[in-house]
Amino acid sequence: EGEPNVEDKIQEPTEGKVERIATTSSDNQVYSIHSKTKKRLLCCLAASAGFLSPFTANIYFPALNNIQKDLGVSAELVNLTITIFMICQGASPSFWGTIADSWGRRPVYLATLLIYIGGCIGVALTPNYGGLLALRMVQAFGSSSVVAIGAGTIGDICTPSERAGYMGIFSATAMLGPVIGPVVGGVVSQQLGWRWIFWVLAILGAVMWLLLFFFLSETLRSLVGNGSGYANPTPTEWLRRRALPASERVQPPPMTRFLTIPNPFIPFMYILEKDVFCLLLYNSLQYFGFYAVLTSMTSLFSVIYGLNDMQIGLCYMANGFGCVCGSLTTGRLLNWEFQRVVKKLNIDPKRARRGRLDPSFPIERTRMHYTWIWGLIYNVFLIVYGWALQYHAPLAVVLVFQVFLGYCSTATFSATSTLLVDLFPKNSAAIVASNNLARCWLGAIAVVGIAPGIERLGVGWMLTLISLILFFSRILMMVELKYGPTWRQQRAERTELKEKKKADKKEAKLQAKLADQEKQQSPELSPE
Repeated sequence: EGEPNVEDKIQEPTEGKVERIATTSSDNQVYSIHSKTKKRLLCCLAASAGFLSPFTANIYFPALNNIQKDLGVSAELVNLTITIFMICQGASPSFWGTIADSWGRRPVYLATLLIYIGGCIGVALTPNYGGLLALRMVQAFGSSSVVAIGAGTIGDICTPSERAGYMGIFSATAMLGPVIGPVVGGVVSQQLGWRWIFWVLAILGAVMWLLLFFFLSETLRSLVGNGSGYANPTPTEWLRRRALPASERVQPPPMTRFLTIPNPFIPFMYILEKDVFCLLLYNSLQYFGFYAVLTSMTSLFSVIYGLNDMQIGLCYMANGFGCVCGSLTTGRLLNWEFQRVVKKLNIDPKRARRGRLDPSFPIERTRMHYTWIWGLIYNVFLIVYGWALQYHAPLAVVLVFQVFLGYCSTATFSATSTLLVDLFPKNSAAIVASNNLARCWLGAIAVVGIAPGIERLGVGWMLTLISLILFFSRILMMVELKYGPTWRQQRAERTELKEKKKADKKEAKLQAKLADQEKQQSPELSPE
């Protein structure tokens, strides 16, 4: 999906009418040859794999007290395993995301899940705290990449007009982790012991690996285009191609791509883009608040309400239910908003579905139009939630607040992730890795700081302070909506100029080579 060759720009309204926008000269090309059923299958596989990372993180929370007693360590050291997990969870997609944008989605999926399964088995067998800490890092290194690659997979097969809906499904499935994870973790830890949590994860990872091996097609557009190419095949695709005559077989890309050493610092480079910086900082601060609520639940609910591991795990369902609802409704809302803007600007819907839009299309406002509403609602409920805990409000009231906190957080995450993929469709895995890096590292700070903060200030004032920080961060969204389109246009112009210089340099080398060949072929002049 290269930069489109724009035919026309958005025209100013004339006499109350909105002029049509011509999208690109390549509108007749199908963005993806996959049927809706195949797209749904690929989306479900990507979402199921993406579920593993948050599930692995959240299944751990109800067992923290048991792990602390079994290994004979302090609560701070147990919380350190969460912090380290999140740091690795943020960093590893920077490595795997760039590989997935070069080698393909499929080999990275399979390789990282094998690492994840090995990490799970190791944690289940570890005899001491040091082994737990090290192997949780291995787990994070293997599991966290599937989030970035999954978002990249959806970007490969979905046009902007449908992308938000599929991203909503992807996010909703991922957010089942906070719903199911603590429940499963609480039950398993209570009945079988905390080590069985990781045997469950190893079994789940093995089942997921088999599903991806047999059914997940390669989607990276630089390898397979709109799905008509052939690379990194499933067993069925390999057998189907073998059955064809040699003259009818689609040729795969060269295997030399596996010799390419990807640059793991590419996700860091995206942060230098002004609009990306605003989006990542805004989203990461929201994630900071989200994780401050999640990680403090185990100790707060145990002390205030006297709940055991299983009961605490069930309480996480309230936040998770809000997360799932936020993902699903946000995807539909963003698709509706996209269609509304397309209709308002009098763009041909068929052309919009081809995935080729004029660079002047207001994609930032289309994706982030409602974000400030979710942000302000979150601010109010975070303060109310904190003081409800401070004064020991009924548990049912506190859990209702958790639903709203989960909904508003995930709505923001879904909108931001969709916009990031829209801005960099060719490098969607790498840009989502940037997002993962920023938000996980701020989430890790939340894990480290929330317990001491509550101890010093009290839960009411601590969450009020976090809410005020998030309130002032809403300014970033105003900046993005005002200046984001300009920054995007400037980036497109820089990219076009860079590509032109590169093409000119290549042409100059070619001309010089041709001139040398002509000189060698011309007859030498003999002296008279």
